[in-house]
Amino acid sequence: MWKKGLWLGLAVLGLPSLAGAQEAKVVGMYTLPPMDLKMLNPHLFEEDIREAQARGWAKVDQPGIGSGLFYLGNGRFLGLTDRGPNGDCPGGKFFPLPRFAPALLPFRLEEATGRIRLEAPIPLRTPGGTPLTGLPNREGEDVPYRDGSCKEALALDPSGVDTEDVAVLPGGRGFLLVEENSPSLLYADARGHVLMRYTPQGVRLAARYPVRDILPEVLALRRNNRGLENLALSGDGRTAWALLQSAIGSTRDPAYDGSLVVRAVRLDVSDPLRARVTGMYLVPFSDPRDYPGSNRPRNMMYSAAAWVEGERLLLLERAQGGARVYLVDLAGATNLLEHPRGADPGLDRAGVDYAALGIRLPTRRLLLETWRLPAFDTDKLEGLALLEDRQTLALVNDNDFAITGKEGPSRLWLVRLPEALR
Repeated sequence: MWKKGLWLGLAVLGLPSLAGAQEAKVVGMYTLPPMDLKMLNPHLFEEDIREAQARGWAKVDQPGIGSGLFYLGNGRFLGLTDRGPNGDCPGGKFFPLPRFAPALLPFRLEEATGRIRLEAPIPLRTPGGTPLTGLPNREGEDVPYRDGSCKEALALDPSGVDTEDVAVLPGGRGFLLVEENSPSLLYADARGHVLMRYTPQGVRLAARYPVRDILPEVLALRRNNRGLENLALSGDGRTAWALLQSAIGSTRDPAYDGSLVVRAVRLDVSDPLRARVTGMYLVPFSDPRDYPGSNRPRNMMYSAAAWVEGERLLLLERAQGGARVYLVDLAGATNLLEHPRGADPGLDRAGVDYAALGIRLPTRRLLLETWRLPAFDTDKLEGLALLEDRQTLALVNDNDFAITGKEGPSRLWLVRLPEALR
């Protein structure tokens, strides 16, 4: 940790009772205070904010900064917004602030006040400096509407991104991000200018920056609003892992609706402008009945990732009623790029006998269940980071920009595990 005495004097806010293990503890909670949204997006005008309120955004001073999280070291973090304030419409979403640009948000934790203190934001932009939007890219994705009446459609934006996780490339080389719209992996420089977007094969976008369709084609079968949600980057910055949020395929098909696996890809990002896919895997979900809520397979999601060592990652799994953190080891899993049926979406259907096909799934070890810690009063956790002591996790919520006014503020929890991860 960044301060030797951090644990001293902090109240234990709740604890799980995992069998055979010392109890994990919440050792800190931090809240983002109300703020002017122009702190995230300096290009916005007061008129933009006023119009957003008129179009159905309840609390314009409670932005969401927890769609992704990366630990920068020395007590600093990098948060991430998603596409911005949006609400539900039949067949789509309404965007009361369509000029909002997804942004990277460095911040610190103030121990004395329990507040999250933002530093200078980094809105995502085109190479020429124009702010991006979070609007959908193509027909077949969410239809964007201007307000909560869901009557006036907005134009699609081939450059728009719905960012969901972030990693920092070493040596000041910029950022990698994953997003849901197409879905994609992005490379942005240190100023937030998107220099490359990687989409699934066959998904071509007329964006205002370069786009290459190198990702496995099967990723394009992701469910609507369930695209690439998880990103982990090795310490040397050469290898990245990106995972979909949910299983692929339509929930109208019972075989896909019952699926409990998700696609993951490994990439060589040594040169982020020329990334190469080097692996593809199936990662299992928990049985939805293990969660306290009333869940079905379609409710299972992975929402954040962090690299630990080698091929081992932390994954944040969630469903109605809470979240779990798993240590996942891909080292012994089957690389589907080397399997004759690896590209077959039929592998993702429920009831597949993977052993009979010679496919090994990665192993998982449960580290944390948030519903056993009273300090967690939300299951919408979407950011995860491992601190330098390798024993402390940071988790952040996505408060959906308080679009309805009932969501509460953005918050971060620090959880100390029973033992360090080796």
